[in-house]
Amino acid sequence: MVADSIAVYIHFPFCLSICPYCDFDRQATGFDRIGVYLGAVERELRQYAPRGERVHSIFIGGGTPSLMSVAQVRRLLEVVRDQFDVTSNAEITLECNPGDADVAKLIGFRAAGATRLSFGVQSLDDAFLKVLGRRHSSDEARQAAAWAKRADFAFNLDFMFGLPAQTLEHWQRTLDQAVELEPDHLSCYLLTLDEKVQMGRDVARGKLVLPADDDLAEMYTATRRQLADAGFEQYEISNWARPGQASRHNLTYWRDGQWIGLGAGAASAYHGRRWKNTPVLERYIASVSRSGVADTVEDETPDAQTRMLDALTLGLRLREGISLDGFERRFGVQLTELLGETGDWLLAGGFLETDAERIRIDAEHQLIANEILVRVEEALADYVRRETRAAQIASR
Repeated sequence: MVADSIAVYIHFPFCLSICPYCDFDRQATGFDRIGVYLGAVERELRQYAPRGERVHSIFIGGGTPSLMSVAQVRRLLEVVRDQFDVTSNAEITLECNPGDADVAKLIGFRAAGATRLSFGVQSLDDAFLKVLGRRHSSDEARQAAAWAKRADFAFNLDFMFGLPAQTLEHWQRTLDQAVELEPDHLSCYLLTLDEKVQMGRDVARGKLVLPADDDLAEMYTATRRQLADAGFEQYEISNWARPGQASRHNLTYWRDGQWIGLGAGAASAYHGRRWKNTPVLERYIASVSRSGVADTVEDETPDAQTRMLDALTLGLRLREGISLDGFERRFGVQLTELLGETGDWLLAGGFLETDAERIRIDAEHQLIANEILVRVEEALADYVRRETRAAQIASR
């Protein structure tokens, strides 16, 4: 990524159907409003008067952005380029449903300026695709990958493991089949369910049974081993890439960088402020039409403790970990001092590892990263309490 550059995210909330595991901001209605919605996104973009700020990545996500026409994608990218200095080698990603892909449209997206596709495949087994409520078949997913290569795209395939009744052997076959499609990047996520979504309710009621924790651990270990053998480098807990093909856009989030989010439900972290646009389509359109600025449902300027926590919990997801020197320069405290006895315990137990320059989660303990990060958060809270108490004593 270019130093001191930012990312841009554009949210397209429309889907032809709602998957039963999905809790993203999306809707399966209002397709007659797509043109009006994209006009509002353009107007929101225009609030950022041309400022020459460099952009290293643009990500059009959803929802199902591949429902847009080639002309609509081209127009969005033109407006981003009008407002910002998009670098010549910027990574420009479009999320695509495999069932919506056709080679002519993909070639058109490439000509419009997109450089990368991200396919939400999730499984290459039609029975599991049905459980997940996906609209595409396994054959359509394979065809989409072939067309992406023909259209000269770098492309990512998303998969889920830990599906109801899934076995280790099934997941290993899925990984082998995924590698055969020759993607540049693979995202392999453990299925996590909110009880507010249909699959979450079905699991809570016992209608669906998820694999046991020991089985999930074996699946994750198999993922790391098989993808490494296939030449993929793991750079984040759930993400693997061919050398040089890590997602620059997602690295912006994990490295706690700056980005501007546009559209209903889009989040931003920009110039020390964080906010999230209203996810309600008509409220978003009305507010932007009125003032050029979207109504928000969240808006804050994080304090130092929050900023440190984010740097820790995001950075420790990466295999590169956190720069000790960079953390101290940014926050004025040595990371080992901040972690204190908890850090010593995590290092002694092999949960964290460190060298002279960086600290990271040990590769063998990535599956319990959330538990490790809870300990890290507790250590930070203890450090803030100690520093606050010391400051109070010193002021007496």
